[in-house]
Amino acid sequence: MIKSEMKKNMAVKRGYVIDNKGRLRHKTALDKYYESGVLALIQSPFSAEQRKRAGEILARDYYLGHYNTLQSIKYYESNIKSTGERGIEISLYYKNKYLEAIKSIPHEFREAVLRVCVEDKKLVDKKEKTDKNLMDKNIVFYRKMLLVLGLERLLKYYLQKNKKSS
Repeated sequence: MIKSEMKKNMAVKRGYVIDNKGRLRHKTALDKYYESGVLALIQSPFSAEQRKRAGEILARDYYLGHYNTLQSIKYYESNIKSTGERGIEISLYYKNKYLEAIKSIPHEFREAVLRVCVEDKKLVDKKEKTDKNLMDKNIVFYRKMLLVLGLERLLKYYLQKNKKSS
């Protein structure tokens, strides 16, 4: 038991997170922005935790819709009745949820949200020239604001969808 706790402590030091079920998972870019306080940049009725959860739901829908695989199910197959293939139906369900959620995010914010939530990348690449001057700091802050505002719109969409289904 002591060895397992030591392994968990070492994994946490290396950048892993223990989720609510006690499993270790890699810390995503969204987790890092949440911990640094970026998701709490604006004041609104929604909390940073809620914005983070909306980003996690978007990523879940993306991966369960099998957008990440090369042999993705074609969208037009959603109208075809499957013959006992429950996996295809579930995949198409999540694909439709993902597409509807993406449509709810305005075009200006979409790139930042997809980059952080789906691609699991930071808003600024190391390849980009990032000097410490004021203009580069403003660009980084602007991109963070786009992320927060996009997650805000996504959260409003998910809350509105839950009210309609109730």
